[in-house]
Amino acid sequence: MKAAIPTNDGIMMAGSFEQAKGFLIFDIEFGKVTKEEVVWSKTDYAAEAPEGFLAPISDCSAAFAGKITESLYSVLQKRGISLIKSKDDIITNVIVHYLENELKQAADYCCCP
Repeated sequence: MKAAIPTNDGIMMAGSFEQAKGFLIFDIEFGKVTKEEVVWSKTDYAAEAPEGFLAPISDCSAAFAGKITESLYSVLQKRGISLIKSKDDIITNVIVHYLENELKQAADYCCCP
């Protein structure tokens, strides 16, 4: 599985998905992270044209978020990218919680408050 975590520094998950400067993209095989890299987005998020912003995660099957707008969540769904909710903002903790099955895929994701 290939997944993405929105980030501004490669260490912390971005406070809001659409405000991220890039993504930590990682591969999981047999319950272990086999590869990870930070890929910076070439454009800022724009609701009317999210393609450039989402280009780095186009081949991911899942993405993690603490906050995300309903419109961007809808775009991810249409692209077949599952959203996984995390309250933790330290990337290593997010990955560990996921590997330990402590995070759940968002069914009806509650967007930004």
